[in-house]
Amino acid sequence: MIALVLLLCFVAAFVLSACGPAAQVSTSEQRSVTVLAAPSTAPALHALNADLHDRQSGVSARVEYLGAEDLQRRIESGPDADLVLTASREHMQTLAQAGSIEGDPLPLASNRLVLVATAENPHSIDGFDDFAARVAELRVSTCAGDSPCTEQVTDLSGSFDLDLTGEDFEVATAGFSVGDDTALETLTAGESDAALAYVTDVLAQDAALQTFELPEFQQSTTQVWAGVLDETQSSGAANEFFGILAGEHSRSAFSGAGFLPAPVAEAEARTDH
Repeated sequence: MIALVLLLCFVAAFVLSACGPAAQVSTSEQRSVTVLAAPSTAPALHALNADLHDRQSGVSARVEYLGAEDLQRRIESGPDADLVLTASREHMQTLAQAGSIEGDPLPLASNRLVLVATAENPHSIDGFDDFAARVAELRVSTCAGDSPCTEQVTDLSGSFDLDLTGEDFEVATAGFSVGDDTALETLTAGESDAALAYVTDVLAQDAALQTFELPEFQQSTTQVWAGVLDETQSSGAANEFFGILAGEHSRSAFSGAGFLPAPVAEAEARTDH
């Protein structure tokens, strides 16, 4: 009888434990990394962080969004960070050559500029050619400062002889900045007639916007690269998150935010090293 009672208690305990809530990741198992990133990557990294949380992966990223010059200064001063995401292949090459990156950097995605108008489009802009023909009459908002977006706009202006230097030319900080209006916020506030912005920033807006593709030119796209910093807070967590960035969940997050895939040629070149 005693043996039977003990057996029943064991079975009941087993059933209750099987039906209980799913095991949670303990606080001690949480792995956190600090990422220094270009502002344009914000929508994708927000989505990736949310996905990691929903899957109870135990990994999370604290992201600081910095312009290229500020990001460079943080790294040179011995940052309290683990990884860097830059929207410039050349910038990543500079970091790697300076010995700031451990191992090979990773090509993550590509971003591209588009011409943007509001849904109402009061100036009836119907494409890039029409915009270029009337640009001197329009107030144009775009990125400013040291972002790759600024370099792209400068190259675009030179390639198609666009006059973007008039008194009504509006500039704004690229991406998800704090304090200054972005090019698209300037547009939706009615302070400009058109904007040149990353397609990822357009998709992140709540307002209805029209976009027009730009013709191909040398700097029509920018590449997003990731690298583990040479001096990290936790090399294990840093390399784990770097592996996540190279995986399917990261590709889905960047694709969902409007990024194009990483250049195939760059990805293939990396595997040859």
